[in-house]
Amino acid sequence: QAIFEFQTMVCELTGMDVANSSMYDGFTCLAEAASLAVASTRRSKVLVSKAVHPESRAILNTVADGQGYIVEDVNLTDDETSLVKLQGQIDKNTAAVIVQYPNFFGSIEDLAEIKNIADTKGALLIVSANPLALALLQSPGKLGADIVIGDMQPLGIPMSFGGPHCGYFSVSKKFMRKIPGRIVGQTTDEKGQRGFVLTL
Repeated sequence: QAIFEFQTMVCELTGMDVANSSMYDGFTCLAEAASLAVASTRRSKVLVSKAVHPESRAILNTVADGQGYIVEDVNLTDDETSLVKLQGQIDKNTAAVIVQYPNFFGSIEDLAEIKNIADTKGALLIVSANPLALALLQSPGKLGADIVIGDMQPLGIPMSFGGPHCGYFSVSKKFMRKIPGRIVGQTTDEKGQRGFVLTL
């Protein structure tokens, strides 16, 4: 039940349809999201904003090197992703555009416009979001995100010499069966009582 409630909270915060029962941390979630996009679209390029956390981008590059897809950085205008640069770099081989919300510098990216740019080439929008900020900001799901990931540490998990963390991973319904990790579902038993099961 605790895992089911966690998944429900993540969906409410992100505006997405489905969330898994957590992953190692938000940094590895980002790389998993990129891999899902590459596999789903059968394309081999991912665009990532330079306003995404540098440790996330480092892990993304490591995973991409192993899986054989290309990662290109998108430069900034002031402290936000440059929409002009993004339009110039996106093409028919782009699997996904990755941005952070709020970004590494604390600015709020224009997710709706970035989604519009991604849609022009059929690319997915992946958003790395701070769950604490999502209590105030418009949810990425309502602004068109296909995958929303992040780290639950801002909600108060103690650092403990660098860990543990808890990564959340949420998607729109069409990616439900491609989500990594596990999903807990709610059901009723033969007596009609509420129960919880490992669904996927």
